Amino acid sequence: MSDKSNDEKLRILQERLAHIKQKQDTPVPQRQQREEVIEVATPETEIPKKEIKAISLGWLKYAVIIGGVGYGAFYAYTNFDFLSSEEVTEKIVEKEVILKYNLNLKGDNIAITAIFEDENSAKAMVNDLKVKGFKCDYFFLPNKSNSTEELYNIFIGPYENEEETQQWLDNLDVESEIIKL
Repeated sequence: MSDKSNDEKLRILQERLAHIKQKQDTPVPQRQQREEVIEVATPETEIPKKEIKAISLGWLKYAVIIGGVGYGAFYAYTNFDFLSSEEVTEKIVEKEVILKYNLNLKGDNIAITAIFEDENSAKAMVNDLKVKGFKCDYFFLPNKSNSTEELYNIFIGPYENEEETQQWLDNLDVESEIIKL
């Protein structure tokens, strides 16, 4: 960057503009006399010149535009899903994974009563339920199922049948899911 102030820069610019204007206003002296040389063509020296036509490249810009639009359409077709909302809903339903548990418990049914993200909360809930007289425990979902969600499920049971499981659930005021083992 220059150390000149704005005033100095403005002064230099005005001087240059004045110099350019002065050059435009002064007429250019014509040459004193011009010498003209006229050559006479003879059949031996005269060679016909071939006309060279310039190659028109106007079509090239249209080809580039059409190619760009074609590539954009291809990119959109291969990378975006243009489905109706019904098709999207169907795809989501297809992607839902049915949980399969691999619990080694003696009994036919358990009821999932709560889900926590941290183990300490799960332990505290299990202790509260045990104090109230429930058979209960918790498990880490990825270790005991085909799910990858890192959650701790609290369950009551196992019980011999669904009716017995439901009787115990009636004593709790929580939403739950009964799972057959």
